[in-house]
Amino acid sequence: MIGCILLAGGKGNRFGAKKQFLEINGLKIFEYSLKTIERVEEIDFVVVVLPKEDLDIEIKSSKKIIKVEGGSERQFSVYNGLRAIADCDIVAIHDSARPFATVNMFRDGIKNVKAGWDGSITAYRSPDTIKRVINNKIVETLNRDEIYVVQTPQVFDFKKLLKAHEYALENNILATDDSALMEKLGYRITVNEGSFFNFKITYLKDLEMV
Repeated sequence: MIGCILLAGGKGNRFGAKKQFLEINGLKIFEYSLKTIERVEEIDFVVVVLPKEDLDIEIKSSKKIIKVEGGSERQFSVYNGLRAIADCDIVAIHDSARPFATVNMFRDGIKNVKAGWDGSITAYRSPDTIKRVINNKIVETLNRDEIYVVQTPQVFDFKKLLKAHEYALENNILATDDSALMEKLGYRITVNEGSFFNFKITYLKDLEMV
């Protein structure tokens, strides 16, 4: 059984509104991701994580839908989604604010986990030079060949990801993505091909690119 957790529980503090519910050409932003997930035949069901006050929103989909209340942080929203899953072997995690993820990004991640990896994250090589800066002073230029820009979807062995989240809770670890939690336990994570166009809508100006 393969599931997907679609994160649509944001409060929109940086954006100024709940961006996942904004409509573009007749579809809410989160629905673009849902439409893509529906085309991934390998995925059996979708857990949609929503703000508490929006749990009654109607979601039409060809996939089985489970609605779950989000947490105060992204990490806790994912954990709530994991706890809502009764039976699963592989789980994909996707930010609804990335409406341009492709079917192949999901499928490539699933394929890698089926091949034996503990997880597979969508990412692309950084086209830019990356520097570490502390107190406005450049302290290091990183090797661009080793730098990847990380995105979602991210796909994992379900039981191992759940274990990583439980470990994080027990040890007060907060991370910005799920692969970072997996790394804490030494799990093997690989990458599948991402794209600059799979950007995350974070600020109002990002809608200009949409």
